[in-house]
Amino acid sequence: MTKTLTPMQERMLGRVIAFHAQTLYLREGQVNSVRNLIKKGIVDEHCYLSIHYGQITPLGRDTFFGENDPVFAVEDPYDHCWLVFEDREMIAAPRSQESADRIVKALMHLRQEERQAQKIAA
Repeated sequence: MTKTLTPMQERMLGRVIAFHAQTLYLREGQVNSVRNLIKKGIVDEHCYLSIHYGQITPLGRDTFFGENDPVFAVEDPYDHCWLVFEDREMIAAPRSQESADRIVKALMHLRQEERQAQKIAA
């Protein structure tokens, strides 16, 4: 399945979604990337040289989370870390990809165990 978001767009949206109170100031190729997001209806049309949480449309949030697994990690090049999301919430920001991968695997394993426990209890 092809994704709607490019890797750069995914990283930008991940950063903004993870840190609601912060504004992401755009640089270089990010401005063109945001223009494409505006055309797709993923961010508000009043987004110029910066983007904040309120400018991401519901379609943008649904696209970001819908095209990824329930537990996933996205690189945050602005803070030199990885953002780990679970059930539409950022839960960790490890400094290395290896740590992010370990957290994702552990959470996926935990989710499987919880499902199995619920089946047994039912």
